[in-house]
Amino acid sequence: MNETNFVIDGNQLDTNALNANTFKGFGYLSCNNSSRLLLDYKWEHQDSYHQILQILFGGKHPLMRMLKVEMGDDANTSSGTEPATMRSADDQANVRRGAGFQLIADAKAIQPELKTCVLRWGEPGFLRKRWFNVKTTDPNNQVDDQAYEPMYQWYKKTIIAAYQEYGYLIDYVDPDRNETKHPMTKWIKWFANRIANDQSEFPSGFPIDAYQRIKLIAADENYETDFGDSMIADKDLRIKVPAVGFHYNTNDGRHKPFTKLADYFNHEVWYSEGIAPMTFGKYRVKASNGDGIGGVQSGLDVANRLIKSYVESRRSLYIFQPAVSAYYPGVNYSHKELIAASRPWSGYFAVDNVGLQCMKHFSDFAKAGWDDENAWRYLTSACDSGVGGTENLDHRTTAPSYMTLMAPDKSNYSVIMVNDSGEPRTYRIQIKNVGRQLNQKLTVWQSIGPKDAADSYDSQMKQIRETITPIDGRAKITVNPHSIVTATTLELTHDDEVVYHRLQSTHDDYTLGINNDQGILYEDDFQYQDYPKNYLKSRGGTPRYTADQGGAFEVVNRNGKNVMVQQITEKQRALDWEYSFAPNLTFGDDKWTDYVVDVSMKFDDQTLQNSPTGNYFGIGLNEMTDVKGRLESAPYVFKLFTDGSCQLIKDDRIVELGYVDSLDVSQNHHVSFSDDGNQLKASVDGKIVFNYVDTDNPHFSGRVKLGSGYYHTQINQISVRKIHQNGPLISRRFDNLDDGLVYTGNWEHVCGLGNTKWNRTLSYGQPAVDNSTAVAFDFTGTGFSLIGTQESVSHLQVVVDGTILHWNYQPQKGGERSENTIITGLSVGKHHVQVTVIAGKYTLDAIDTIA
Repeated sequence: MNETNFVIDGNQLDTNALNANTFKGFGYLSCNNSSRLLLDYKWEHQDSYHQILQILFGGKHPLMRMLKVEMGDDANTSSGTEPATMRSADDQANVRRGAGFQLIADAKAIQPELKTCVLRWGEPGFLRKRWFNVKTTDPNNQVDDQAYEPMYQWYKKTIIAAYQEYGYLIDYVDPDRNETKHPMTKWIKWFANRIANDQSEFPSGFPIDAYQRIKLIAADENYETDFGDSMIADKDLRIKVPAVGFHYNTNDGRHKPFTKLADYFNHEVWYSEGIAPMTFGKYRVKASNGDGIGGVQSGLDVANRLIKSYVESRRSLYIFQPAVSAYYPGVNYSHKELIAASRPWSGYFAVDNVGLQCMKHFSDFAKAGWDDENAWRYLTSACDSGVGGTENLDHRTTAPSYMTLMAPDKSNYSVIMVNDSGEPRTYRIQIKNVGRQLNQKLTVWQSIGPKDAADSYDSQMKQIRETITPIDGRAKITVNPHSIVTATTLELTHDDEVVYHRLQSTHDDYTLGINNDQGILYEDDFQYQDYPKNYLKSRGGTPRYTADQGGAFEVVNRNGKNVMVQQITEKQRALDWEYSFAPNLTFGDDKWTDYVVDVSMKFDDQTLQNSPTGNYFGIGLNEMTDVKGRLESAPYVFKLFTDGSCQLIKDDRIVELGYVDSLDVSQNHHVSFSDDGNQLKASVDGKIVFNYVDTDNPHFSGRVKLGSGYYHTQINQISVRKIHQNGPLISRRFDNLDDGLVYTGNWEHVCGLGNTKWNRTLSYGQPAVDNSTAVAFDFTGTGFSLIGTQESVSHLQVVVDGTILHWNYQPQKGGERSENTIITGLSVGKHHVQVTVIAGKYTLDAIDTIA
């Protein structure tokens, strides 16, 4: 039997450790384009924007106590491009670019005491030459001291600008590079001295004394722990850096430096970047492995990380990357969030109620915060984790995993226990020197998966399971398989913020442009006459519904008219984090199909660069996955170069070449690219350049991409419209584990997969002797498509409304997130579909229905 004994002894609570053992809860990391579309929620559906912030930052028991912003460099840093606040040493910092700094302001309006942090992710172009050696194996000695002051000024001007624009002062700064492998201790010490003693060139009324007291956090390494050893060995460094953190690793270093920093030197230790649950819990409960709300990268897994990271390395703050995915899905690290917000035109967003509640098992039952906020403390002697793994905690899952948090006056406490195994675990607890009275009762709150398939996915989330009254200071609590339990002395039975309610958007989703009777899906001339006058200024010139994946596309005024211009030249190109590609952006709805993109644009004929083929303009169609952040992430790309040459690219391969005679680069040009079924057509100024029929595994739906070289390419107007005014559009997408699908027969349902799968889930079906391996669903419309890359040849029988449409249909291979089977031409109305696997192994990722 799995049993654990431990003691909760109030006399063991250290109330003198300052912030080393205060429970700080969770943080929100805004970086790499991850918050970008929240700017559009804020303007298009302010109620949704505030609802999202309220879920995370509001209430009596706020989940998030920290908002951390990674300053961008105008290059892709994994999921997109975060704009730089400065693009030259003489710039005034512009904190309206990007979402991060105004997100802090809006979150602080809800929670004024919210803590904040900034660091950088790469270096903007004006710092590239001086900081080039930061990417060597010894940046501490290879980066010249003369580089320090310009970098410091970038931080300083940005912090000042945030104060002037929004009225808050940053609390913590990491001077080093995000996820450095070689912390620059010389630079960190220099920065600490500089910020603590800087008294010049501040604006009138600026709080210089408070600025000088900004704390340093370092070194934000990824997995590595050697900065902890440097801190232990260097007293001066310890004095200058009161908070330390590292990413994606629950364990300490070999010599336990981070544990020592907390236990002996009272340093804050942060899990300064960690995953949010991958694959929403509503899908996880349908997986074939029987883990319910648990499994690798689930809410229970993250809860285990929170416990183990404190036990092993004294981490007292866990920061989600990201907490909200406000980018278009398909980019690197998609489907890793507590809230998905990629539909700003409708205002719809989706909440992972399972993952969220697993986190609220901690924050709802303890006051999170810092020492001066009377925050609860970790009772270190009553915390333990034996679960195996350093990041994904996927073995020894039957081992103990529990954490005890206690009020500093010892009047109340809560114990959080996680069991992500298939066996129950019983805890026998001795309680002493705590509470207002002997044998203070404990209320046991439990989250677990549904009892059976007929129950809703969240029917058992954060429910009161029982009330226990200890006998002679002893209590016994059993934690069921794949569940999380909080036993607390707090009386929260009638607290409406703690009692579980499903959190969801008040808006229904719809396909962008689906209701336009002229067939226009999207258009933008960048004038924004129907918006308030401060619309563009408040957004730093960010165009509506766009998400940069390289470079920086911003709206500027030229000759009295607003146009969108790519801002970054080769001279301004960033010193990349790891890699990035030429400037490009993404916009629109991945449910678009059969559409034409028309763009009025003008080449930059003034910027001189040693790049004979680098000055081009491109349009990409049917983008679904964008892991590398390239224009060519779209399966179909048309590129026009300044010498008149043209390329038609399919799946990253040039399939046709063309030429436009006498192209005048000093003039505006009208570039058009369309996809009608499997027919691609491209034209320049009305002249058709390509008319291509794709007969090899074609792609039928997705978003639009625009791209250029590192030039100030100008875009005057964009229009996206249906090719056939009354043509179909995708109206709804079912994930393969959606409630709307009914499976029978021989299926395996898998979750927690890579980010190129919808919601990181797949279903595999293989024939049964009685032909019972089938999936059935109902929809209203005129057709549907089945999505999923086929790993092998398979054959399907397709039945609609009782009539066999295909006896032996062979799906095409399909790309990631793209169609393998399309059925159209059905009568308008409701339909019942059954698809049976009759040969091979069939892979289903999602189902799109066509209106």
